Amino acid sequence: MELLEVFKDFKVYILGGSQFGRYRALYELVPSPNPKPITVDSLEAYVRRLQSRYPDGGFKLDVKRIGSQTFYIVNKKSYVKTPDGRKRMVRDRVPIYFDLEAQKVYVPRWYVKNRRRLASYILMRTLGALGYATVKYKETLGRR
Repeated sequence: MELLEVFKDFKVYILGGSQFGRYRALYELVPSPNPKPITVDSLEAYVRRLQSRYPDGGFKLDVKRIGSQTFYIVNKKSYVKTPDGRKRMVRDRVPIYFDLEAQKVYVPRWYVKNRRRLASYILMRTLGALGYATVKYKETLGRR
């Protein structure tokens, strides 16, 4: 599995609206000018908020060691059980890897390649909630 570093290997762009939704606008996720350092406590608090808000989501905080680096991963269950007992694959999950020593954020290449819009949206929500990044207006793309 290959990881891409957010803001370096993978620029996050979000397509949104401006002027009460009349125009399409392009926004970019950029690091905050004075970002709060990401800690294990802040990640645990974020996952607890997700679990309380979405109890059926299956959000969890994993710890994984790859080589000499330790990553904290905000993740979601891969499968859910349907009411008739079958397993169904979850399509809206994007694991986010945090290297707390270097204060860097990573996403697996597969999700950027195959689900770029979903990965961008989840990164925008997660890093914004942690106070690590903010959204910056880039340009207007025309009328809707």
